[in-house]
Amino acid sequence: MTRRRPGVIAPLLRLVGLLAITLLAVLAAAIAFFPFERLAPTLAAAIERETRVATQIGALDAHLGLRGPILEASGVSLRWPTGETLVLDSVRLRAARPSAWLRGVPTVHVTTAAGFGAFDGDLSREIARGELKRFDLAQLPPAWFGDGGAPIAGAIDAQLDLAHLAEQWSGAVKLAGGEGSLALPGSPIAIPYERLEAGARLDEIGTLHLDSFALTGPLVVANAKGEVAAGYAGPATGAIAIEAEIERLDPALLPALAQYGIALDARGAGRISISGTPEQVQIR
Repeated sequence: MTRRRPGVIAPLLRLVGLLAITLLAVLAAAIAFFPFERLAPTLAAAIERETRVATQIGALDAHLGLRGPILEASGVSLRWPTGETLVLDSVRLRAARPSAWLRGVPTVHVTTAAGFGAFDGDLSREIARGELKRFDLAQLPPAWFGDGGAPIAGAIDAQLDLAHLAEQWSGAVKLAGGEGSLALPGSPIAIPYERLEAGARLDEIGTLHLDSFALTGPLVVANAKGEVAAGYAGPATGAIAIEAEIERLDPALLPALAQYGIALDARGAGRISISGTPEQVQIR
C-alpha cells in the first residue's frame, strides 16, 4: 500500500500570495508615509530644465492604484519664455504601455483637469493618444493662435491618435462639439454653430486630410472635405484644396459674402472652393 504525498502546489501558491500581499503592503506604506511634497520643487525644476517652461507645483502626493503607483500634482502653473501661462488644477501620472518601456520608450498615462478642459491618455516622445474632454481653445493663450485668435470657441471633445515617426508627427484626430463658434481663415465673421463634427488625418509627408467636416447652426448648415499640403514652413502649411457644400445659409448674409466673391443661390445653397495657403486663403 502506497502513501500519497501531500500536494505542494496549494501551499506554494499561498506562500506566493502572502509574499505579494506583504510586498504590496510595504509599498503602500512607503508611498503613504514618504514626504512627496518635498519633491515638488525638484520635479518642477526638472520639468523646467527639460522643457524651458517655468513650472510651479502647489502640492505633490502619491498613492497605490490598481495599475501601480500614481503620482498626483495639484495647482500646477506653466509659464513659457514668451509669457504665456497655463494653470492645471490637477495632473495624475502613472506608468503605461509596458511594451513601450521595454523598448526604451517611457510612456506615461496622464490625466489632467483644468478650467479649459481635461485630458486622459498616454504620452511619450513617440505617441500622443487619448481623449480631450470639454476642451475650449478660446481659453488657451491667444498668442498661440496668431492675430486671428483661436479658430474654435466653445467646448469640444476630441480623440487623438498621433505618432512621431521619422521626425514627423502623423495620425488622426476626431472632434465633436456643440454651442460654439468657428472662425475660418479668411472668413470675415466667426460662424456660430449648434453642432460641429470633424475628422482629419496628418500623413507621414505632412499633408493634412480633412476626411469629414459637418457644421450645423442658426446661420449655416455645411459639409466639407479636402486637404492642406505640407509647405516650406512644415506640415499643413502649403496649398489648400477644400470643397465645401453649403446646404443652407441665412439669406441676410448673402450680400456680405458677395463682397468677397462668394456666390450662392437665392436659398443660400451652393458649393464653395477654398484654396491658397493658410497665410493667404482664397474662397470662391
